Amino acid sequence: MLQTYYLKKIVKLNKIQILIKLTRLYLSLAITFSAVAGYVICNHSFDFKVFYVAFGVLFLSGAASAINQLQERKLDALMKRTQNRPLPANQIKISTAILISLLLGISGTLILLFGTTPMAAFLGVFNLFWYNAIYTPLKTKTTFTVIIGAVTGAVPPMIGWAAAGGYLLNPAILFIAFFMFLWQIPHFCLLLLKFKNDYKAAGFAAITSEASESYVKSIVFIWIFGTAISSFFLPLFQIVSSKLLIVSLIIINIFIIVYFFRIIYSKKELFNLKFAFRYINLYQVVVLVILIIQALNK
Repeated sequence: MLQTYYLKKIVKLNKIQILIKLTRLYLSLAITFSAVAGYVICNHSFDFKVFYVAFGVLFLSGAASAINQLQERKLDALMKRTQNRPLPANQIKISTAILISLLLGISGTLILLFGTTPMAAFLGVFNLFWYNAIYTPLKTKTTFTVIIGAVTGAVPPMIGWAAAGGYLLNPAILFIAFFMFLWQIPHFCLLLLKFKNDYKAAGFAAITSEASESYVKSIVFIWIFGTAISSFFLPLFQIVSSKLLIVSLIIINIFIIVYFFRIIYSKKELFNLKFAFRYINLYQVVVLVILIIQALNK
């Protein structure tokens, strides 16, 4: 009796772990955070509607990830980092993955549509379409998918902004989206460097297959430098106006530029992809937190 109870618990836990992998929950949470940031920056406060934004974007992001794994299940089986995903590892049926995708996609769309605004729902569906119908098929066709895929990182804060009733041509959200777009490119390039052998084995058209590692590292630094410079438009357009927050923004930008310059151009072998990836992700989070703090104090 007790053994049966624990077996059921283990099976239930395994199903949750499979769902987490299929929807790439941690990535979906990061995307959700940027959407929530867009909402708070526009609304200047947290209110109940922020939960509609969070769950709507979380479900749509989970649907996009599940659809992506359905599309790339054969390629995922060729790569060490993805061969243990639910579909290539035969942990879940294709029909079940399709059903989960549909439920998450429809639920996320309806939550945004009826809980926030039609524009937020439209942007959510657009981002799912762009990721799965445009970006994913082109990953094996052209190295420019790094730039094409960066669009998906720029849209979530715009979803949050639209959910708060904000005007999408407002310079504030345009520059925030532009910052997120630029940040995505070195983020993607670091992934390409870290898993270059996997991408080559699966036949992805990665820039690491056509250019030397030192060249790709230089591209990473150029885009990081450009991203840091773009963040200074935030104080320029009064998106960040607190002197303390402006100083904080300057400090983190100096740190990220110096750090990546040092590890990329130093004669010593300092390049640690694991830490570099963590730092660039943390940099994005800190900038968004600065924007949220500013919005809440206006």
